[in-house]
Amino acid sequence: MQEQPVALTSRPLLEFTAAEACDAMNRSFEEYFVPLVFDAASFERRFRGENLDAEASKLWFRGDELIGLVLIARRGWTSRVAAMGLVIGERGKGYGKVMLQAAVVEATARGDNNLLLEVFTPNERARRLYEATGFRNTRLLTTFNCPADRAGNVPAALAELDPREVARMLIKEVDTELPWMVSSETLAAVAPPVRAFHLEGKAFAIVRADPHRTILLTLVVPKEFRRQGWGSRLLQLLEATYAHRGFMAHSVLEGPGYHFLEARGWQPQALTLYEMVLPLMASQPEL
Repeated sequence: MQEQPVALTSRPLLEFTAAEACDAMNRSFEEYFVPLVFDAASFERRFRGENLDAEASKLWFRGDELIGLVLIARRGWTSRVAAMGLVIGERGKGYGKVMLQAAVVEATARGDNNLLLEVFTPNERARRLYEATGFRNTRLLTTFNCPADRAGNVPAALAELDPREVARMLIKEVDTELPWMVSSETLAAVAPPVRAFHLEGKAFAIVRADPHRTILLTLVVPKEFRRQGWGSRLLQLLEATYAHRGFMAHSVLEGPGYHFLEARGWQPQALTLYEMVLPLMASQPEL
């Protein structure tokens, strides 16, 4: 009698310790396009502001063997695949399709209107899976690197403020809906060691210093102070402070922010992301 294959099962992330979740994440993204290695503390910090849903997020198994994971973030009637990966020995077997379809079914059952994700543009296998599931490209997200020679002496200490104040300002001052990872909702939840700075109350920025690099999460100038050089002056101070340790900005949209960094001599990187959306057409109850 032919032995039947063992079916895949999933368990919600909330059933696991932070260390177990971190281990599953690291194993599922081993040898990925961009190395992702977390400890329990950095895993928690990374996903806190993204509104990770530990009940909707799943670890997947074949028997007792880890196959991969799908992390789901949620805000209102929108969900996002914050991470989806398979352990090395289980890739290319069709398991990703099973895991993704389950996430779509559950998002629809919750009454969500849209399911979002981002994918690296060279990751053709993943892109084909997402497109076959109904996801469509909406925007291109670019990473910029600051020239290393911008490091230098900072003429004065940068003035700090609560990052939440900058997040509030983004809502008022930025008309475009920002990518999930750098949106006002995400940035409102950051905490030290993330830091926020301002220049005479006329230009504002948030940066995150990781072990081997620093990321410019946002830079905003209120409308009444634009085209007066405040943004350039603040960025120059940040460059002098952080360029020596790999200063970069990610999830940059085509538009004013893109052209601002380009004009400052920052280099757009070839490894870009597509933001993709699957409309679920769920009908919400009337109040």
